[in-house]
Amino acid sequence: MHEVEPTIQDSIMAVYDQLPPGERKLADTTLSRLNDLASYSATELAVSAKVSKATAVRFFRRIGYQSFGQVRRQARAEAYLASPLYALAGVNPKERATDALSNHVATDIRNLTETFQHQKAKHFDQAVSLIATAPQVRVIGMRNGHFVAQHAAYLLAQLRNNVASLPGSSMTLAEDLASLNKGDVLLVVDFRRRATLLPTVVNAARGANVNLVFISGPGMSALSRPGDIVLQCLTEGASVFDSYVAAVSIVNYLATSVAKQLGKHSRKRLEVIEALHESLEDLRP
Repeated sequence: MHEVEPTIQDSIMAVYDQLPPGERKLADTTLSRLNDLASYSATELAVSAKVSKATAVRFFRRIGYQSFGQVRRQARAEAYLASPLYALAGVNPKERATDALSNHVATDIRNLTETFQHQKAKHFDQAVSLIATAPQVRVIGMRNGHFVAQHAAYLLAQLRNNVASLPGSSMTLAEDLASLNKGDVLLVVDFRRRATLLPTVVNAARGANVNLVFISGPGMSALSRPGDIVLQCLTEGASVFDSYVAAVSIVNYLATSVAKQLGKHSRKRLEVIEALHESLEDLRP
C-alpha cells in the first residue's frame, strides 16, 4: 500500500515535545504560518521567531527536510489541504454507505479518546478555576470555531454572571475588547484556517492582562504564550470536513466542572433561570 507522506504539521508535531527552546519557538512560528508558508523564506521565519539562521537549518533538518526549498514545495502542495473543496476531490463516490458511516464513527471515537488521553488534568483544573472566579468571561471563536464558542458561552452563562461571546450582537468588537480588564478570562476557540482577525483580538486581550484559555486543534497553539492554558483536541475528519466532536466534549466537561466548583452559586442561578422559564412559558416539556 502506498504510504501517505506526512504533512509539515505532522512532521513538526512528531518531534515538538523534544525540541530545544529555540527550535520550539521556530516551530510555533512555522505552525502559525502554515496557510501561506510558501511565501516566506527561512530567514524571514527565523527573524520572526527571533532565532538564528543556524537554528532554522537544524530545525528543518530535524523534521526531515534537507533544505527550506523542500519545505516550500511541500507547503505549495498542501495549500488546499484544509479546504473542504480539496478534500471532496478525494472522496470515493463508490464507497458503500455502511463503510462510510463506520469510518465516520471510528474517526470521531478516536478523536475523543486520544484528545482526553493526551490532556493534562492540571490544565483542565487551571482553566476551570479561572473561568469560575474571573470577574468577566468572554468567549470568541471565528469560522469553524464559532459554533463551539457559542456553545461554551451558552453553557457558562447558565452557571455564572458576566459571560458573553464576542463580538456581541451589535458587532461592536472594539467596545467589547475595551471592556476587558485584568483578571478577566478570554476563552479562545482556535482551529486551522484561522481568521486573520483572531491574532489581533488575542493581542488586545493580552495587552489588558486578561487570562487566556485556548481550545485548539493540534499545532494551533501558536497564539499562546507561557502562562496561557491550552487544551488541544484532535479534529481529523473521516472525509470532507473536520470533526469538532472532541472540542464540544471539552466544552461540556469544562462547564460541568465549573458548575461543581461554583456549587450553590451555580445551583441558585439555575433555579432562577428555571423559574423564569416557567413564568415566561417559553419551553415545552
